[in-house]
This record gives sequence, structure tokens and C-alpha cells, in this order.
Amino acid sequence: MNQNPTAALPGATLSPAAPDPLAVAPVSAPATSVLAQLGRDTVFLLVSLPVALVSFTVLVTGLSLAAGLLITVIGIPVAVATLAAASALATGERWRLERRGSPLTPPRPPRPRRRDRGLRGMLALLTERDRWAEVLHGISLLALALLTWSVAVTWWAGTLGGVTYWFWSRWLPTSTPDDANVTLVELLNLPITESQLNLLFGILFAVTLVPVLRGCANLHVLWAQTLLTVTSRRSLTLQVEDLTARRVAAASAEAQSLRRFERDLHDGPQQRLVRLGMDLSVAERRLDRDPAAARELLGQARIQAAEALAELRALSRGIAPPILADRGLEAALAAIAARSASPTTLDVDLGAGARPTAAIENAAYFVVCEALTNTAKHASATSISVRIHATTTPSGTRVLRVEVEDDGVGGADLAKGHGLAGLSDRVAGLDGTLTVDSPAGGPTRLRAELPC
Repeated sequence: MNQNPTAALPGATLSPAAPDPLAVAPVSAPATSVLAQLGRDTVFLLVSLPVALVSFTVLVTGLSLAAGLLITVIGIPVAVATLAAASALATGERWRLERRGSPLTPPRPPRPRRRDRGLRGMLALLTERDRWAEVLHGISLLALALLTWSVAVTWWAGTLGGVTYWFWSRWLPTSTPDDANVTLVELLNLPITESQLNLLFGILFAVTLVPVLRGCANLHVLWAQTLLTVTSRRSLTLQVEDLTARRVAAASAEAQSLRRFERDLHDGPQQRLVRLGMDLSVAERRLDRDPAAARELLGQARIQAAEALAELRALSRGIAPPILADRGLEAALAAIAARSASPTTLDVDLGAGARPTAAIENAAYFVVCEALTNTAKHASATSISVRIHATTTPSGTRVLRVEVEDDGVGGADLAKGHGLAGLSDRVAGLDGTLTVDSPAGGPTRLRAELPC
């Protein structure tokens, strides 16, 4: 397990470090944040125009070609290919907005996999309104990008050109009395020089640079939010269906776990306890007549009690232990790692954030328990590694990542009928994901991600 080498010992106190008089004061966090956002907005707006040109060209060409070939069957796959291109471009736009710091919310739910193939499947794709919304976004983006790109270039040119006019104006051609050119200072008869006027313009552009560029970038966010997120009734219906399927899967996994626990309890400890009671009854009747036989039966009863206790301990791994609620996930996992049949290393780092919810802790605990049980039964592994880290995704979602890896023979599978199938449903019920990489010959790597 990870241990913090700087953790204070019990009873010890840490005195605050004395300030260094020679240390340079860092730039304030708000100023750094504003400059960083200005840089992201600038890059986003300058890249928008070439992206919009590519998007407009590809989609208009594809739609025109599909419309021209619509009289033949070839027009349908061309239209489907155009929709696929629009979807790819929309994914790129979502990525650009996420990098800018404005992830689209709510996210688009995953599209269901269609079983229809051929012409029927293509026609079904052409009826999806979300895909046509992506086409509309890709085509209309050019007009918005032209506007915002022009504003961004104008404001940056005004800022840099006005502030530095005093330096580069010396290389400008000087006017003569015969020239008809009149400067703005001469036209308005201002009591300042041309350099001072340009400096004022430069300061004005510089002061308004951050809000203007942020407003232009927010226009892109608003337009993408309108067309590329879950706004239609059909999309909301798909999302509700997906959540319902996850809930049913989680309930089915819980019911299956209870049935398996009941079967294992009936076939294992219950049978041994019944035999234990019978052996004790026989030993009690023979205690006076045949002490040696009674002693032998008592020995067998002791063995039955030990075996029943071992089986009860094994079954208890399928139930959240009290230590999980009292001392947390790390202590609970340390206990089951110590009882593992193979040498197990544990690395837990939950970060400095709040403790995961009870449902997430239970799911992570059961993932590790099931993985260790599956390894002990089928993998013939000599070492197991368990890693649990809390991390934050680029979109700002906190995720608990659980990884269990062994050097066994491999062959683990999430398909129905395997031991890990119910575990996958349990994780999916919490809006998480479970993947298994287990080639023949090993190693096996199980990875679960649970939003916390």
C-alpha cells in the first residue's frame, strides 16, 4: 500500500515553514487563469475558420453528390457516408470545446447498435434527427467562424499594432505637403500625436480583448450546445431507455448474487453443520459405551466445524464487511488481500477529495473480491496486483479506477455464463464500465471505472 513518507507521527506537531525573504512572489492565480483562458480562446477562434472550411466543403460536397445520385441507389450510401463525416466532425468539435474548457452538457447518449444491415439499415440512419443536426452544425459553422475569426484577428491586431505603433511607425513612408492623405489626428484636429492616438486605441483593444474573445468563443459553445447535445425528445427517450436497461441489469445482478449465495450456503456450510450435528449426537450416545469411537467422532466433528468456518469465511467475501463502512475501502481490501490464495500487492490512492459513496465503495470491493476469487479458481496465478486510484477526467468527472492484474493462464471473459458477467451488470448499474483483457496464456487485466 502507498504510504505518505511526510505523514506526521502521532502526537507530533509540524511548525509552519519560515518565509524565504529572497523568494520571488508568484503571479496571482486569477491573473494566470485569465491569461491561460485568453490563450485557449485565441487558439480556439483562430483554428475555427480552417476547421469550418473543411467541414463546409466536405458536407456540402457530400450532400450535393448524394442529391445528384439520389435517382440511383448509389445516392443512399453517399448520404450515409456524409452523415458519418458529419458525426466525425461533430466529435472533433466536442473535443475542441472540451480542450477550451467548455465540455458540452448534457452529453449525447450512446447510439444504440442497430441490427438492420443493407439498405434498411441505411434508411434507418437517414431518419435520425441527431445526425442531421450534426450536418446543420457543420455547414452553418462557417458563417459563425468567419465572424468570430475576423473579430479575434481585428482585436489582436488593434492591441499589438496600437501598443507598438511608436516603435514601427518610423519605417512608414512620411507624407509631403503635396500628398492628399490626411491622418485621423489632422482630420479631427486633435491635440495629440499620431503615436499617442494609436496607443489609446491599443489600450482600448487590450482592455476589451479578454471579454470580446470570450464572448466569441461562447457563441461557438452556444451554437454547439443547441445542435450537438441532448435536446430532442428522441434523444431523451434513448437516454431514459439506457438508464432503465442499466437499472434492470443491476437488479438482475443483485438477484443472481443472492441466488448464488443461497445455493452456496445450502450446498456448503449448511450440509457440514448438519453432519456436525449428527456426529455429535452419535458421539453423545457412544460416550459411555465406546469412548474411543466417541473420541474419533468428536475429532471428525472438529474437522467439520473448521471446514464449515472456512466456507463461511469464503462466502462472507460476497457481503460487504463492517470494516468497509467503519474504516473505509483501503482497510477492507487489505483484509481480503491478506487472505488471498496468491501473493497480492495492494496500491490504494483515493486522493485528497471526499470519500466515495457507500455504493461506489461496495462496487469496488466486490470487483476486487470477484477478481481474486476468479483468479484463485481458474487462473493458477503466482502473483496478483490490485491498484485503486481516484482520478479526474478532462471533463471534470471524478472517477475511481480499479485494476486487478495477475500472471495466470488467462481466458477470462465477460460473456454470459462466466463468473464476471454479473459483475459487469453491477458496475453498469452505477454508470461505470468494466473491461477485461485476458489473452490465452495470460496475463489477465481487469479494469473498472466508477464515477464518484
